[in-house]
Amino acid sequence: MSRIDPILTARLRIREFQANDRQPLLAFVRDPDQIKHMLLFLDTEEQLDGFLSMVIAESSAETRLQWHFAVEDAATSRYLGSCCLMVEPDSPSSAELGYWFLREAWGKGYATESSAAMLVLGFRRLGFHRVWGKCHAHNVASAKVMEKLGMTYEGTLREHVWLRDHFRSSRIYGMLEGEYRAA
Repeated sequence: MSRIDPILTARLRIREFQANDRQPLLAFVRDPDQIKHMLLFLDTEEQLDGFLSMVIAESSAETRLQWHFAVEDAATSRYLGSCCLMVEPDSPSSAELGYWFLREAWGKGYATESSAAMLVLGFRRLGFHRVWGKCHAHNVASAKVMEKLGMTYEGTLREHVWLRDHFRSSRIYGMLEGEYRAA
């Protein structure tokens, strides 16, 4: 499945990235603390351009393995953040859930609302067996998002990857298709 039509929720419009999304994404380059807990690097304009090129190319790939979306306020079209599903290359029935938002959008339920839409996409449209997510062990807000979605805490990967200036430990959450359908 290639390009996805925009997904509408109660407050959000979730759509494929476009080249003109560079400008709102610059907010992450200018204030990288907004994604300091993430394994996503948008510290420079070159990294941002590489990310944007990759997600635009992936949106029209014949065999798509990543679905990265811009999340906008449905009423104003103002960019708020991003959400995604990323297939594990060695396990095509499983995808990682991801999300990141501008500081001004924190604490308003946008991550939960957009991630719920990603679960619908992943389980109902793309047919995944498992959707999972990980967050920095210190990122309590992100852990709460996955808990609100009904995902199960599966454990912590201790200091498994170097992140900027420290070894990161990640909390892992998951949901199986049967659990999603039963909820």
